[in-house]
Amino acid sequence: MSQQGQQDRQSPPTERELGLLEASQARADLYDTLGQLRVQLDYAQRIDDGVARAKRRIVAEKRENPMVFGAAVAGVAVVCGVAVWAVASRVVRAFQ
Repeated sequence: MSQQGQQDRQSPPTERELGLLEASQARADLYDTLGQLRVQLDYAQRIDDGVARAKRRIVAEKRENPMVFGAAVAGVAVVCGVAVWAVASRVVRAFQ
């Protein structure tokens, strides 16, 4: 190899080269951050995952403790019924 080629390899990077390296690193960091945000902000996927987890827990609870599952279903039905009754009674009072 010629002396000029060896001198080019041994010379410190120029300011422009350093700037390009910094920009490249900043770009890589930005893409990494955007990838992490995409995962965190993908609400549709997070909701789907949460629903799937809830379904698995409900099925497991129903299989392991059918009486507790039945009591929980009855409790939810009572709470929903009371909520509907409360809203309906307020609507009726508002129109009288």
